[in-house]
Amino acid sequence: MSTSRALPSVRRMLVAVSLAAAIVLSVVGILLQPEFPDDPTAYVEMLAGSASAGAGLQLFLWSQVFWAIGLIGLAHAASHRAPVIATMGAVVSGLGAFGHAAYGGASLVTLGVARYAAESGDLDAAQAAFGATQGGDFVPVLLVGLGGTVLGVILVAVALLRSAVAPRWVAIAMLAWTVVEFVLPNFLAGAWITYTSLVLGVIAFTGAAVAVLRGGSRAWTTVLEAEAQRDASASVAAAASA
Repeated sequence: MSTSRALPSVRRMLVAVSLAAAIVLSVVGILLQPEFPDDPTAYVEMLAGSASAGAGLQLFLWSQVFWAIGLIGLAHAASHRAPVIATMGAVVSGLGAFGHAAYGGASLVTLGVARYAAESGDLDAAQAAFGATQGGDFVPVLLVGLGGTVLGVILVAVALLRSAVAPRWVAIAMLAWTVVEFVLPNFLAGAWITYTSLVLGVIAFTGAAVAVLRGGSRAWTTVLEAEAQRDASASVAAAASA
C-alpha cells in the first residue's frame, strides 16, 4: 500500500484510539482518586494515606494528551462542513487539555508534599502547599483547563451536529456529559452524579471513536495525497487500456 493511502488510515486510527483512551484513562483515574472530603483541611491527610491517589492523578495527567489529539481530530473531521465552529472547538479544546495538564502537575506536587508532610508531621506546610496549588498564580491555568474543556466539547459537539459526520446521538451525549460533569455538581451533590457522568462519557466518546473509524479516510486525506491517489489510479487505468 502506498504512503498516500496508508497515512489517512493511520491518522483516523490515531484519533479514534485517542478518543477511547482519553475517556478510559479519565474514568479509571477518577475512580482511583479519593473523594474530596467535606472538610477541605482533611484533604491533605487523605491524599497522604491513599494508596491509589498517585496512580489516579497520573492517569488524569496523561489522559490530557489523548483528549487533545481526540478532540482536535474530531473537530478536524467536522471542519469540512462546519469550518468555523470546528476550528474554534479545536483551538479551545487544545487550551483546555493544556490547562488540565498543568492542573494535574500541580496536583502531583500537592500529593508529594502531602506524603512528605505525613512522614515529617508538618501538616501545616502541606496545607499551605495545597492552598497555593489551588489558587493564586494557578487560578488562570485552572480556569483555562475548566473553561477550555467545557467550551471546547460544546463547540465540537455543535460542529458534529452541523456536519453530520457522526450520529446525532453522539453529539447529544457529549453535550449531556458536559452538563452532568461540569454544571450539575454546582447545584446537586451525590455519588450518582459522578457515576452518571462516567457512563455518559463512555457512551459519548466511544460512539465518537466508532464514528471516526466508520467515516472513511476522506477527511484524513491531504490535498497532495488525494492528487497522488488520482495520479496512481490514472496510471493503472492507462496501463490496463494499453
